[in-house]
Amino acid sequence: MSRLMHYPDLMVCVLAAGQGKRMRSKLPKVLHPILGKSMLEHVLHTVEELQPHKIAVVTGDGAEQVREHIGQPANLEWVMQDRQLGTGHAVQQCEQVCSDVDHVMIVCGDTPLLRCETLDRLARHHKDSGAEVTFLSAHLPDPFGYGRVLRDEAGKIIGIVEERDATSEQKRIKEVTSGIYCVRQDVLFRLLERVGNRNAQGEYYLPDIVPLALEAGMRVEAVAMDDAEEIRGVNNRKQLAEAEAVLQQRIIEDWQLSGVTILQPHTVRIEASVRIGMDTIIHAGTQLLGATSIGDECEIGPYAVLDNCWVDDGSSVLAFSHLQDASVGAHCRIGPFARLRPDAKLADEVHIGNFVEVKKAIVGDGSKINHLTYIGDAIIGKQCNIGAGTITCNYDGANKHLTEIGDDVFVGSDTKLIAPVRVGSGSTIGAGSIITRDVPEGGLTLSARPDQRHLPGWRRPRKEDR
Repeated sequence: MSRLMHYPDLMVCVLAAGQGKRMRSKLPKVLHPILGKSMLEHVLHTVEELQPHKIAVVTGDGAEQVREHIGQPANLEWVMQDRQLGTGHAVQQCEQVCSDVDHVMIVCGDTPLLRCETLDRLARHHKDSGAEVTFLSAHLPDPFGYGRVLRDEAGKIIGIVEERDATSEQKRIKEVTSGIYCVRQDVLFRLLERVGNRNAQGEYYLPDIVPLALEAGMRVEAVAMDDAEEIRGVNNRKQLAEAEAVLQQRIIEDWQLSGVTILQPHTVRIEASVRIGMDTIIHAGTQLLGATSIGDECEIGPYAVLDNCWVDDGSSVLAFSHLQDASVGAHCRIGPFARLRPDAKLADEVHIGNFVEVKKAIVGDGSKINHLTYIGDAIIGKQCNIGAGTITCNYDGANKHLTEIGDDVFVGSDTKLIAPVRVGSGSTIGAGSIITRDVPEGGLTLSARPDQRHLPGWRRPRKEDR
């Protein structure tokens, strides 16, 4: 990426007030997710890289949901458009928050494919050219539905014509408008005051500032996008999926160029907040979700799912394993068919084998839990070996209880540890044992329950009413 300029004299207005009726959803359009982030978050992340004076987000439909989702970053101003009367009307609502800047950039909240480099080129050209109005354009092989850019023989912009108003000759023009503008603040709101609403929708359209500026003898410039995909807006779920496919390809290519091997990349999902180290291999069908972070020289998959996980250098997560909100140390081996649930924390060189489930448990350096085992609400020390079929019986029907296992403990197969219970360091528990009392350090512990008994009147613990 080329070095971006900083724009302390620029306000960015993000238009995010549309109802998005074609999404057929109760969720505001700009909050629909693409690769783990809402469309609006993608746009905000892009414009933040310009380091503008501030960012104004215009909301309308579902404003409270949008604000709750985004929060309140220090550089963000919320602007309300009570009535959705078009893009020009939406920008007018930003007049007060734009009063102390020289330039205003207007972008749409449903354009998640925009790149910061493209907006940087727009802002640079706008300032260097001295234009009053500058907009992004794109050249499309099939420009149907877009407004066309009209130029004279010398290439100077002489107007914009919408698809419905274009002549047959004008419809053959391939250069189209994007709806993304950079305008001098001192002329933007004067132009908007003159925009009318004599159209089928009775709305005030932002592109109408272009002919008004030309009539007033102002300079209007266009900057062509290098990648026309960036122009894509999202108005329905089909377009949402198409935009996600483009963004996914970008993300995968970026990681490949950063030293990550991705096998059968068309089968892999890597969300936008994921981080991956060099010389890591991602196998087919793997999904890396949320804020997952993977270190150097790891191997993930095939068909593994990691959601908000930390995996340190040199670790392997093998086929069909599922990890969620878990932390894995260096040089660990997980799976195949393993499950790490929230708050599973593995130290270095831990082995978690097939059909093992770990939940809210800390596992110390070098410990191994290799087969058919459930470990929940537990602290396990270093260099332990937990045999096949072991269960920490942590739940009494109302409360969870802790199992604590010291260092260098060997737990035989098919052992049940009835929490709360402690197992001392260096001890060995024989296979098939049911441990109901604390186990001292060292030595061998064997146990079995007596013959089956029935206790009439015994009542299972119940959760308290809340």
